[in-house]
Amino acid sequence: MPPTRSQRDMKLALDLVSGLERADQETKNIYGGLCHNFPVMVMQSGLCQAVAFSADKASGDGNRAKAHQKLLEHVGAILEIKGDLLPSLQTAPALTYMHHTRRVLDSWVFFKRFARSVLKVEAGGRDAD
Repeated sequence: MPPTRSQRDMKLALDLVSGLERADQETKNIYGGLCHNFPVMVMQSGLCQAVAFSADKASGDGNRAKAHQKLLEHVGAILEIKGDLLPSLQTAPALTYMHHTRRVLDSWVFFKRFARSVLKVEAGGRDAD
């Protein structure tokens, strides 16, 4: 029997989060905090605004920018969007955008769990700014 979408998302999340194990501890802490806060940002502001926030933060240098860059890469991987994520979301039809939002929220449970178990980052340990 082929794996379910949830099983595929869980495996993808594990692979993506495990890829950060070799990152420095500060980047892991920031990324883990983002994993815990990103769904809240999506629910409060919408997927496009949450991605725009991370895109703005990713444009700088340092560990915070690296963590936001990884978050954007991981959202793009879940949504199977190649290239620049923000313009793809901004121009998506309403039904596609709603589907993308649901996909991110459904799969982000795994990112939160793996940030905790693989990266050892607890919820509320760092701010997402």
